[in-house]
Amino acid sequence: MRVGRLAPGLTLALSLAACGGRAPEAVFLNFDPLGTPRELTRGWSAFERTGAGETYVWAQARTATITLRAGRPDDRIVRFRAWPFRYPGAPPQQVTVALNDVTLGAFPLPDGPSVVETPSPAAAWKDGWNVLTFDFAYAEAPRERIAGADDGRTLAAGFDWLEVLPVPADGVPARP
Repeated sequence: MRVGRLAPGLTLALSLAACGGRAPEAVFLNFDPLGTPRELTRGWSAFERTGAGETYVWAQARTATITLRAGRPDDRIVRFRAWPFRYPGAPPQQVTVALNDVTLGAFPLPDGPSVVETPSPAAAWKDGWNVLTFDFAYAEAPRERIAGADDGRTLAAGFDWLEVLPVPADGVPARP
């Protein structure tokens, strides 16, 4: 786990609060059994650990959804760290991200972990529960694609964390 990943959102909120501005809400999901079991609503594996002890989940279907609670509709940034399931001859993996049926964009998932970031306009958000959908180009079972593999789950991409950050007044999201 990278130390300080949540710090940018917290720093921004504390700075705005200290200046008398509205402290924006930020959401951080670390994909672990203590913090995110309710949010992962469809298409996800059980929680797993890397050799270094970091928790993650697989999107194990061509579509996976997360349900998030948000306050009033505001412009926000959706950012997540993910990597594709790869096998010999696999096509490029792509994920299309939608919020409440509003497409936010389609993004390639290069080999290895990478961070994907997309703006999400206020018009896409609801006050209350919101559904974030990830649609993948493929989801395949390792045992059908990799010699000697015995995992029968269909896998699309692994997810380490997801955060939703408000867009500050200057329009520039906080960066780690």
